[in-house]
Amino acid sequence: MIRTTVVAKVKPEKRKEFLQAISSLQRDREGENPKGALRLYQDEEDMTCFCLIDECEASGDLESYCQGQGFRVLIGALQTLCAEVEVKYGLLNGKGGEWANIISQDKTASYQVLDNF
Repeated sequence: MIRTTVVAKVKPEKRKEFLQAISSLQRDREGENPKGALRLYQDEEDMTCFCLIDECEASGDLESYCQGQGFRVLIGALQTLCAEVEVKYGLLNGKGGEWANIISQDKTASYQVLDNF
């Protein structure tokens, strides 16, 4: 399994637009890969800090996703709506690997899951 993690600090005036873009991406993602998972977390203290985690079953899924419209929308949103952004991706080994606790590893912030955005 492959996990892509995006940690972003959104421009305050662009927060609503960012959430709309991620919501659109989530709808597209669910149609493309029902086995994958897309989760959005928000910092409980700073409402402009987000962590987006997207999981794909195989590297072929990741390649397909990166060439798709949804990924282009995500990159465009990150470029125009965010003040800071970091994108990481890596393999999960079934036990969670180094990516398993990405949220809990950030000791400077506490995140909440955003189910409806």
